[in-house]
Amino acid sequence: MKDDEFGHLSPGRPGQDSDAYIPGVCNIDRKGRWIRGAGAFLGLVLVVIYNENWRTVFSHPALYATGMVVLSTGTALSLIQSMASFCVVDGLLGRTLISPDRLTAPVKSHESRKKDKKRALLLIGGAFVLGLLFSAVLLISEINSSR
Repeated sequence: MKDDEFGHLSPGRPGQDSDAYIPGVCNIDRKGRWIRGAGAFLGLVLVVIYNENWRTVFSHPALYATGMVVLSTGTALSLIQSMASFCVVDGLLGRTLISPDRLTAPVKSHESRKKDKKRALLLIGGAFVLGLLFSAVLLISEINSSR
């Protein structure tokens, strides 16, 4: 156990059971993970609905693909944030949702903010790649089913 940036004891190991701020590793608590997990489930439902009814919104496959990439990336980002215990918005803005009073608190250390920003950009990039791949698979299946 060691003191963290906010003065309370935190476990020495990162993980899903930890509600301690660890720079570049964990910046949200269990409630934040649950909210992002629920957002990922909702995103998956929206992706399925969009995939089934896209022709009522768009008539061109390029517009369909763009919409699918956006929805899939958002869903993947929510899921990744939940699994990684890391909020990309808070990481980019230099704050954490883990503090003694359970409110958003600024990260004071410049080195910690740098680690958080690097992690946030990595998660955003990974979510975009997953969203792009998932959209490509769905677009290929749509093209094959329309033949």
